[in-house]
Amino acid sequence: MVGPPGQPAAPPPPVLTAVRRVLVPLVRTLIGFGISWPMLANLLKSVYVEVAERAFALPGKQMTDSRITLLTGVHRKDVSQFRNAPAKADGAVAEEAAAAAPSLGSQVLSRWLAHSDYRDADGRPRALPRSTRTGGEASFETLVTGISKDIRPRALLDELLHAGLVAERADGLLDLVEAAHVPRGDLDKLAYYYGRNLADHLAASGHNLAGGLPPFLERALAYDGLSPESIAVLRGEADRMGMAMLVELNRMAADLADGDAGRDDARHRFIAGLYLYDEGEAPSVPTGPAGPGADPDRDPATGGGAAAS
Repeated sequence: MVGPPGQPAAPPPPVLTAVRRVLVPLVRTLIGFGISWPMLANLLKSVYVEVAERAFALPGKQMTDSRITLLTGVHRKDVSQFRNAPAKADGAVAEEAAAAAPSLGSQVLSRWLAHSDYRDADGRPRALPRSTRTGGEASFETLVTGISKDIRPRALLDELLHAGLVAERADGLLDLVEAAHVPRGDLDKLAYYYGRNLADHLAASGHNLAGGLPPFLERALAYDGLSPESIAVLRGEADRMGMAMLVELNRMAADLADGDAGRDDARHRFIAGLYLYDEGEAPSVPTGPAGPGADPDRDPATGGGAAAS
């Protein structure tokens, strides 16, 4: 179980601050892929139930719905629903729960594709005017208000135009862009590695944050005040040096795996990863131990430094 023994009376404020910082880029990605708050809420409920049941059971005692509710705050009715769902592959129950609450944008695009009022004689999505010009005419406005009257059609249209899912013709008619209903060929692969790599990094960080021993290797180097040319140099060197490390570790792991073949205890998994990131503007840094706006990882003498977990 990852986590400190017992449960604190209240979550430590520094941990909440750190979690909020982690959530910012995650939520940016979620919104970019149309994953709304209701979808995420359903996913989180199912994951809270799953993790509590697997990782926080008391020795010698059966885990009950009431204890899971106590640990997670998820309503007992929802706990029972998730626990009594038919056994599925990992994540399938959560994905189905999320699918039950699609984002408004996804619902609008799906209705545009599927509803006869919004398809032409060939069954393709019709070009729509922004608003209804004659009684009963199908428009983007009727498309949206037919699903929800809580969101202004103009606001949703601006988002779909910005995302490249809808295009506006010179005559003002709106087209559903083909990419909105043709899956990206490499998305499955990209999403798999996104989930695997971030999950393992978070697991290692959580182990270290909770004081787990021995700690996992977790180091980062952070510098600011760099030019685009300097960023290019650092990215090139990081790619070269990082790949050299991974190639060597891969060679060692293959040799060790051959030697471990047939052993009863050869059931462990190992992962080592690299990442780098740069951005054009300094991000807003949550209040840290050194005060508002201070970066505890930075050496005040050099403007940079290695961050150790």
